[in-house]
Amino acid sequence: MKKLPVLIMAATALSLSACKKIDDVGEQSALPDIAAPELSVETMKSITEELSSDAYEGRAPGTPGEEKTLALLTKKFAEAGLEPGNGDSWLQDVPLVGITAKNMTPLKISGGTSDLSFNYGSDYVVASYQEQPKIDLADSDMVFVGYGINAPERGWNDYDGVDVKGKTVVVLVNDPDFGTESLEGEFGGRAMTYYGRWTYKYEEAARQGAAATLIIHDTDPAAYGWNVVESSWTGEQFYPQSANGGADQTKLNGWIQKDAAAKIFAAAGQDLTAQMAAAKKKGFKAIDLKQKASASLENDIKKTDSKNVVGILKGKTRPDEYVIYTAHWDHLGRCKPAPDGDDICNGAVDNATGTAALVALAEAYAKAGAPDRSVIFLAVTAEESGLLGSKYYADNPIYPLSQTVGGVNMDAFGMAGPAKNVIVVGKGKSGLDRYLEAALTVDGRVAKAEPTPEKGYYYRSDHFSFAKLGVPMIYFEGGEDLVDGGREAGEALAKDYTENRYHGPKDEYDPNWDWTGVMGDLKVYYTVGRMLAMTEDWPNWNEGDEFRAARDKSRAGS
Repeated sequence: MKKLPVLIMAATALSLSACKKIDDVGEQSALPDIAAPELSVETMKSITEELSSDAYEGRAPGTPGEEKTLALLTKKFAEAGLEPGNGDSWLQDVPLVGITAKNMTPLKISGGTSDLSFNYGSDYVVASYQEQPKIDLADSDMVFVGYGINAPERGWNDYDGVDVKGKTVVVLVNDPDFGTESLEGEFGGRAMTYYGRWTYKYEEAARQGAAATLIIHDTDPAAYGWNVVESSWTGEQFYPQSANGGADQTKLNGWIQKDAAAKIFAAAGQDLTAQMAAAKKKGFKAIDLKQKASASLENDIKKTDSKNVVGILKGKTRPDEYVIYTAHWDHLGRCKPAPDGDDICNGAVDNATGTAALVALAEAYAKAGAPDRSVIFLAVTAEESGLLGSKYYADNPIYPLSQTVGGVNMDAFGMAGPAKNVIVVGKGKSGLDRYLEAALTVDGRVAKAEPTPEKGYYYRSDHFSFAKLGVPMIYFEGGEDLVDGGREAGEALAKDYTENRYHGPKDEYDPNWDWTGVMGDLKVYYTVGRMLAMTEDWPNWNEGDEFRAARDKSRAGS
């Protein structure tokens, strides 16, 4: 058992008031001395294997796989020594609607130099957010709106001067700065902003009154290949229940292959490559493609209350202050079959590993005894559907967000072996960085910023639901600079996972996995959270960060 060195300040300077609001520069106290215990690799192995077995059918919300998952997690949380986190219940209802599209027609494009037809799955995918049994998109005028961004604070509006009500908008993935080398630019340079996420594209198109949205798929700016899009959009899709049944949403949202989009542009007398370049410049004007889109599908609609699983270890001296660990338990369920016919997306790495980590951490926390602050262990549903479970908790918190000091998110532990570093998604955003850096000194490792900020990972996992409401959250992953093989080996293994297993049927448990790197990272997760649970500080977002104002407002009223 190793000890984390104390970062010294005089003991008299540590007598901070319990009513301290948030940290300011120069007012940070010493970090507590934390003993990182041995965590159970057997817990990690057994729960990961169980959750990713075919018996759980890919853990889609609203399925028997969910029922099995809930039963396992509540049992393991109780055995670990936690208490139910929602009154007398381990569960928090998350009202969802599941929509399964069927009988999809080809996408027909008319009015250009030639009529075009594209097949569902291989050429395009769509789904509807509207709770309607039949969706018809008939002769909808098509408009190319560049990146589909309306950002008044940046003086950027791709919808300026164009009325897209009832029309089909064609948009680019990512944001205009994609491909630049630096982090300077209209949209953060190479780092993706939320304006670059596909979820934003659909949200803004709906606000503009569009009938449908088609994002042009391009592997580099999307950060994944068409195989991921196709498998992720296959089968039942989940959305939050709404009073109007999604009537304020577009009829259809989806993706189209870049080659297919090039044919549409050519039939409109336009060059896709040239228009993609034009869309990167401020002042871009939307282009009427002078063509009409038609497609239809039928929907099977099922309303369900999926569940977040919540356990708590109550603090011994400040139980009304909270530290939170999050991981999503869900995956894609049944998806596009692999060549061998396997149609279960088991989600072993993503995210049976992170879910198992919640249990392993809970065991270690309970065994070590309650820290000063309470610690919440939250396994959320429907992350794969757009962070729906974490968003629901953040919007309807069981424990006040103003009293939630901060937290740690865990999403997919890589099985590449031990690394010399960890990768921080969103490094430099908050005061939690110093907790991580201190925890890493035990093993002589370092925290590195994500090498591909253009992929927008910050907006693709559950920490984002809390961050945008002001709660400081840190999200880090095992590094790619491996002890055995260095960066070249790490990058090769990461690429292999993305291309061959991520969001596909082959993300399966392997009894030959090397868990040494995972367990080293898990100790870091423990140490960061435990330090946060033992300090009196209230870490904040750094000055100028997009989430700082929300935190300041939240804490000012506490």
